[in-house]
Amino acid sequence: MFSTVPPTTHLPSWGLVTPVRDEGELIDELASVVRAQELRPKRWVIVDDGSRDHTREVLARIGARDPWIDVVTLPPRGGSDDVSGRYAQALVHGFRGLLELAEAERLELDYVANLDADVRPGPSLFAELIDRSERDRGIGIASCRLGTTADDGGWTPHLEHPCGAPRSGLRLWRRECLEQAAFYPAPHWGSVTGLRARNRGWRTVAHADLVAEVVRSDASRQGWWAGFRRIGQGAWFVGAHPLTVAMEAVVVSAHERDLKGLALLAGYVESAVRGRRRSSDPELLEFYGSDLPRRQWDEAVSKLMRPLRRGP
Repeated sequence: MFSTVPPTTHLPSWGLVTPVRDEGELIDELASVVRAQELRPKRWVIVDDGSRDHTREVLARIGARDPWIDVVTLPPRGGSDDVSGRYAQALVHGFRGLLELAEAERLELDYVANLDADVRPGPSLFAELIDRSERDRGIGIASCRLGTTADDGGWTPHLEHPCGAPRSGLRLWRRECLEQAAFYPAPHWGSVTGLRARNRGWRTVAHADLVAEVVRSDASRQGWWAGFRRIGQGAWFVGAHPLTVAMEAVVVSAHERDLKGLALLAGYVESAVRGRRRSSDPELLEFYGSDLPRRQWDEAVSKLMRPLRRGP
């Protein structure tokens, strides 16, 4: 699975950020996974976004054991149901906290990674991502394929973002790219920051031969309907064209063989009917409103025309 090329002599330093909320049953295993990394992060900032279960107690125990782990607690959510926006805010808060810690301790961080509590990378994954990024200085965001292992042992890969950016649950950021593109606390954070990174000249790569398991099969701890509905709400926020959303809903339902695409579409339509706020960022409006649907249409036409070009 991993590259057979010997790693570079220089071992860059990196820091890690993990946003959590009501993840008490996952954190101990996650901490074991992070501790087992061949190239361990210099600092790990865990941002507790107002947990109501025993997450705080677990984090306090982990932080007391490992001085390189820092726990940050955000204020309660209040009445907000903007889960996607809160996720982005927690990540951005963690990034800022990590960089401030590094500056205070005069610690040079070449890379910063974010890792969700339900993602399980292998022990050599981050070392491999860093090694490959060191060999290709144009990479701003590096990741792998994320997927879920079924009860029968089969592995199902998760769908990629329609914009081509790596999934947001596990990303390795080059420090310069992070500072230019990651501090955008808004819904649809994964797609938005991937687009901003590419617009600033960085490449975003999800290495197809590297994988990490997602141990929670649904898109949300509240169930798949809430998770994919939230994705649709995020698509509305970034100004996604209705054609793009419809095509993504069809792809999701065909891939999952269920009604998850309908949940995605429902989130988008609900946001439109309620007149929810949309981003005014010209980068997002240009890409999602015109460039992306045009590219998807061209790809669809190309696939339809391919058999005709080959002839009988």
